[in-house]
Amino acid sequence: MHDGRRVAVIVPALDEEASIAGVARGFRALEAVDLVVVVDNGSRDRTAERARAAGAVVLTESRTGYGAALRAGIVHALDLGAGILVLAEADGTFDPVDLGSLLAALAGEDRGGHDLVLGSRTASMGGALRHGNRAVAWLLAALWPRSSCRLTDVGCTYRAMTIEAWNRVHAAARADGPEFSPQMICAAFAQRLAVCEVPVRYGPRASGTSKHTGSSWAAARTALRMLRAILVQRILAR
Repeated sequence: MHDGRRVAVIVPALDEEASIAGVARGFRALEAVDLVVVVDNGSRDRTAERARAAGAVVLTESRTGYGAALRAGIVHALDLGAGILVLAEADGTFDPVDLGSLLAALAGEDRGGHDLVLGSRTASMGGALRHGNRAVAWLLAALWPRSSCRLTDVGCTYRAMTIEAWNRVHAAARADGPEFSPQMICAAFAQRLAVCEVPVRYGPRASGTSKHTGSSWAAARTALRMLRAILVQRILAR
């Protein structure tokens, strides 16, 4: 529980058997976390088996894609009584301890409560990936000058929000792919929600390569999809 609400961590997973058990155990070990929902998005390995053995609630989602998996996990967490939703990754790149910073900003333990708290990985990134993230984040914030916050990362999964915030942004966050992440941010700014960004640690993957940034081509393709989604959201908000 946090601030009197059940906290659910939603983790989309595709062929992450090497890391998923550690991720599930890491979040379940936190006093604030009530449940971890792992969304198996078509894994061909033992991801689901290892997640379940680690104490996670495992949900199978046949509709493929990062956004599709997260939406399914969110809906399931709400059905299980969650009041605060935390999104994370299955590859072990995020530190569960940083959840404390996200929840503190959400509840306003630092300076005023927020509806949506975004993690930023850019301090831990290097090269083109860092500069590209910052550039897209700057553009997104500039498109909503009256309601945006300081933004340095649009693709960081690690974030926390209230169910009220999700209810206000979910209609616009409909992408099945990685565009889901900036869509949510755009919708939050359009709805004038209280949004802030906090730095989070971003380590190496436990194994394998990222489906979205594992190569220069994959990173460029993801960036283009995100840019298109941001511009579409801005046009629709007029």
